[in-house]
Amino acid sequence: MTQLESYAQHYQDAQSLLHTLADPLDDDAFNWKPDATSWSVGECVVHLNTISKDYLDALESAVAAGGPRAEGPFRYGWLTRMFTKAVRPGSRSMSTMKAMRPPETDGTRSAIDKDRALARYDDDTRRYVELASRASGLDLRRIKVASPFLSIARFNLGGLIEALGLHALRHVQQAERVTRMQAFPQS
Repeated sequence: MTQLESYAQHYQDAQSLLHTLADPLDDDAFNWKPDATSWSVGECVVHLNTISKDYLDALESAVAAGGPRAEGPFRYGWLTRMFTKAVRPGSRSMSTMKAMRPPETDGTRSAIDKDRALARYDDDTRRYVELASRASGLDLRRIKVASPFLSIARFNLGGLIEALGLHALRHVQQAERVTRMQAFPQS
């Protein structure tokens, strides 16, 4: 399996796990929050959709522009490695920038439209997997992509594709933990 194929697999694994979790849930369960400061399953999905909206455009533009070509495997710069380490499953919890948060709610229920959120997530996952395929042959280390959320941060193309797939797995696993809580409503 190539580096890019393994990155695409992160997105596909997250999508598969998310549907295993979310498909059987009714709206009440999808929007249930353990407390006012925690996220529901739906909010985890909306967070991923919010990030994808801007990152996918930046990644697709970088791949479409082309650039230097090289064969991997690639090792990425320190900033990209640190970002990947910070967003991967099992990494330490951190505060989410306001622009990346799901809409604020009061209490222990969000108001996410399950079908719409999952359809958007599926479309974004398809785009990430296609993007990984189209990036084949590009120098994934030398091509840089500016963060749409923090313009001074520039990441290696390949490392950013990897990091966002791992980030998806992280938040789908977060959603899974919500569904395992004792007070989680049964659909």
